[in-house]
Amino acid sequence: MIETNLTIAMGLFIEDVVKDLKLPTKDNQEGRAPRVIDGYLPPKRAVPEMDFPFVIVRAEDGTSDMGRTEVTVSLIIGCYTTETDGYARCLGVMERIRHAMCDLPNQTLDDRYQLTFPIEWRNVPEQPYPYWQIEMTTKWTFNTPALVNF
Repeated sequence: MIETNLTIAMGLFIEDVVKDLKLPTKDNQEGRAPRVIDGYLPPKRAVPEMDFPFVIVRAEDGTSDMGRTEVTVSLIIGCYTTETDGYARCLGVMERIRHAMCDLPNQTLDDRYQLTFPIEWRNVPEQPYPYWQIEMTTKWTFNTPALVNF
């Protein structure tokens, strides 16, 4: 459950970070802020373009010992544009999120999740124009919860 709480806290944090961005959509070139989605995009709809722009927050893997737990959380950033700078729009979203994470007091989210460096990102090699994506990888550590016997 604590890993789920981490992704929820990250989603709320990212929503606040990107709330004033205006990125184009297929139907609105003035744009809107990216939607923050937990886990995976919803099943394909009749108009999948409505999901763009987005930031997906997904717990990928983790390790635990008796004292510490480390969880890898991926952020998949998707943008739409018919221009050829779609990757740069994704990078702009990623940079904003990265700077905000680095500005967290003591790099700590929700008073319990400690950001571990480095923050990594990678471009998706095959971009399905006019949809663009990059993936950002973050690692978070926290105290391993104690098992409570009932």
